Amino acid sequence: MPTSPVPPNGAASPRLNLSELDVAPELFSLVPRRLAELHELVPVSRQNGTLTVAMARPENLVAVDELGRLTGLKIRPVRVTVEELQRALVRFYAGESGGPKLPTVEDEDDLAAESTVSLSAEAQAAETAPAIRLLNHIMEQAIAQRASDIHIQPGERGTVVRLRIDGVMYTWSTLRPDQHPALISRIKVLARMNIAERRLPLDGRFRVRLHHQQYDVRVSTIPGIYGEKAVLRMLPKGVKGLELEELGMADESLALFREMVQKPHGMILVTGPTGSGKTTTLYAALRKIECVAKNAITLEDPVEYELAPVTQMQVHAKIGLSFASGLRSILRQDPDIIMVGEIRDPETLEMAVQAALTGHLVFSTLHCNDAAGAAARCIDMGLEPFLLTSSVIAIMAQRLVRKICPACKVAERCSPELADRLDLEPGTVLYRGQGCTQCRSTGYQGRMAVFELMKLTEGLKQLIHRKESASTIRQAAIEEGMVSLRRDAIRKVAQGVTTPEEVFRSVYLEE
Repeated sequence: MPTSPVPPNGAASPRLNLSELDVAPELFSLVPRRLAELHELVPVSRQNGTLTVAMARPENLVAVDELGRLTGLKIRPVRVTVEELQRALVRFYAGESGGPKLPTVEDEDDLAAESTVSLSAEAQAAETAPAIRLLNHIMEQAIAQRASDIHIQPGERGTVVRLRIDGVMYTWSTLRPDQHPALISRIKVLARMNIAERRLPLDGRFRVRLHHQQYDVRVSTIPGIYGEKAVLRMLPKGVKGLELEELGMADESLALFREMVQKPHGMILVTGPTGSGKTTTLYAALRKIECVAKNAITLEDPVEYELAPVTQMQVHAKIGLSFASGLRSILRQDPDIIMVGEIRDPETLEMAVQAALTGHLVFSTLHCNDAAGAAARCIDMGLEPFLLTSSVIAIMAQRLVRKICPACKVAERCSPELADRLDLEPGTVLYRGQGCTQCRSTGYQGRMAVFELMKLTEGLKQLIHRKESASTIRQAAIEEGMVSLRRDAIRKVAQGVTTPEEVFRSVYLEE
């Protein structure tokens, strides 16, 4: 243990010599080697609930916060040089395993011949490349924190690693500028991308395996002024989706949607931004249908859930298997039910409509703001209004909102201003999360959807034939009984499921 005091301001002490320190062994079990190497720190001493650590960059508050959460102690950083720290890491952690095993890359029989990275092994060779350990640690932490996306963004002073958790971006760590090129190269190698091409946007994918759970990782890179930015989307494989009753629809919307999915033919569209849970809703609809007695085929990019009685096909643009060409092939397979993951172009839209008109039940998604806007969007893509009204039987719009953390949920009275904005009675009891360790002090844990379901009635079809505006169609649908996104969101606030702030963030409330 050090005998000389450590300066309270975190400045480097002339008497703190890492090469001469005798650090208690239990401190190294308290601070894992992977964390020490990633954030360039080593534990020095522990006294009265405070852990003193030597750091090359004590201004890295993300590292300090992460170490504090891990150990439950107050962290006191002390600055040392990078060279001192590297020597200390080798000396203090000699012979210890630092992280995941060298990733095993396997050529698979599928069309992508994707790489598979194993993160679950405990041993790692000492000579493992730092970029490999760094990327493995980032992905491991992202999975542990339920992140859907990893953003690796270079800047002038370093590379910021951010995680999207429950739809919101959080800064996880800041890396040194010299770590960025090797990290991007490692990602490109796994995703089978051209590591020499830094001027053009690139796409690729690979797989990650952790504790018998496999993840499909979709990679996208774009060139920036400080280097290439990479985004990794983490898609769990083999996860059972939700049932229709578990989605959180209002009773009247749920009853109507059940009726729609049992129709023998027609098209049902689900709209919303990327990551709003559209595919989850479509799979819940497929589970509600007796697919054993019918031929159901899906065309997706990628296949997110596995459903036993359904034939599932994955788009592969590099070999010419697009949504349009895949749908053309599906129509020759005698299908009863077709699910098209996304309508991206007029050709796919026209083929899906023709399938609905010729006796098939078709499910698909469309990027649009609301249900009424989807009709106008289809017409903008070149679809004749009479084809739209003849084929589409219902359009659903949805958004995801974060749920209040049950561990730190508290009640409070609604202010008159807020009550007026939400059309609630003044003084209505609402709820919020105070923030705790279970929700990472955010007050939220998990997400749920808010919906609006618009059935194409004769009145709405007439408006579409006349090419009326989306606002006119929406108002008419509400007058006919549609529960709008706004109303469904306010209901969930009043039920104590989510907060007004989260609804304002995710849902457009004006009508």
